[in-house]
Amino acid sequence: MILQIVAIVLLILLIIIAAVLLIPFHVSLSGSVNLSAVDCHVKLSWLGITLWRNKPRRITEKKGQPEMRGSKKRPLRLAPLFFECIPAFEILIRSVKRAVRIRHLRTDLVIGTGDAADTAVLAGILWSISSVLHTSFPAAEFNVRPDLENISLDVLLNTEVAIRVGFILVGFLLAYTKRPFRLFVSEVRSAR
Repeated sequence: MILQIVAIVLLILLIIIAAVLLIPFHVSLSGSVNLSAVDCHVKLSWLGITLWRNKPRRITEKKGQPEMRGSKKRPLRLAPLFFECIPAFEILIRSVKRAVRIRHLRTDLVIGTGDAADTAVLAGILWSISSVLHTSFPAAEFNVRPDLENISLDVLLNTEVAIRVGFILVGFLLAYTKRPFRLFVSEVRSAR
């Protein structure tokens, strides 16, 4: 009798773990960026239940120099490890590509350099990039509007992404079996 109860409890726990790993989480991100401030809203939901929502806040530019942390020799030690880890990063990229589905993506970009000719050239480059991105991601919409008179950079982003955590976890574990990747992760963790 007790073994049957333990077996049922273990089966229920296994089903819950499988559900968390295989049923996708939905991440909604909407925000705006301009030359002086960043405004961002993020919502994480699973099975239609909102698990987490950030409190909207505006991040403005801080005056002064940012504080530098860590050693300057550390990137020299990380670079060879990074190049040895490329096969492990390929495994991670494939697993993330399998796990992430972009449900919709909308980006509005207003850009201006202060010079009409430079703004027009930059807008043309961004339009060509947006057309390539649109063919790669049909659920995406990229809008570029040039501001020919002012210096401006305004970005509006609205996206919803479905993420299956199980694929990312399996990909990370497969990458972690490679020794160079383990050394890279421990080196990055010791840099903190």
